[in-house]
Amino acid sequence: MMKHCIIVAAVLWMFNACKEAGGKNAAAESGTASIENAAAADSVETQIAALSDGKPANRKFIRTAEVNFRVNDVQQVAARIEGMVHSASGFLVYQHLSNQVNQQSVTALSRDSSLETIQYTVLNEITVRVPAANFDTVLRQITQLAEFLNDQVIQSDDVSFQVLSNHMTIRRVASGTKKPGRGSGELSGYQQEEADRAKADNLSLADRMKYSDIRLKFTQRPMVKHQVIANDNNTQKYQ
Repeated sequence: MMKHCIIVAAVLWMFNACKEAGGKNAAAESGTASIENAAAADSVETQIAALSDGKPANRKFIRTAEVNFRVNDVQQVAARIEGMVHSASGFLVYQHLSNQVNQQSVTALSRDSSLETIQYTVLNEITVRVPAANFDTVLRQITQLAEFLNDQVIQSDDVSFQVLSNHMTIRRVASGTKKPGRGSGELSGYQQEEADRAKADNLSLADRMKYSDIRLKFTQRPMVKHQVIANDNNTQKYQ
């Protein structure tokens, strides 16, 4: 009998211990969820407060630049620009090198030969991405390479409200807010799509805020190429 009582007491003790542990785990999980929700709420409220004070330092900007200029040697300057961008922890995303023919003529030299003259301009179009912290430094270094600056555009797009709107969408979906006139299954899919789109948009904005685009278009003085070619017109007469 004594042995039976000991066994029953042991089982009851183990049951109570498991129950207490489960309660603690549930409380911990509930506390973690509450902390995460509070953090999300604080994030949105903090952004609203930051935008309300009107200080530029609290806003989020995407900075870009476009520069059109002339240099002494297009290929040498292109190589120097790549080195500058690499040193600033940036990278090149686009380059298009081309020759634009300005004028072309053919002058007869003899019965079977002619002189072809081509005046052309070398053009290079480059787009680079550099860390936003190095944007001003790299842009200043690049413009110093110009022999003649045609035009320069620097733009700062304020995306603070767009980021805030996306965060509010994510928080609304996370809190389970429902929209009228939709079934539960359709609603869940719709809200998830909204949240995914907002997250992807914020990731894209964060990348564009972290790295600034600089689009460059530069040329050099027109060059002339002379080449002796066969005089096809007279050649055809003798065939």
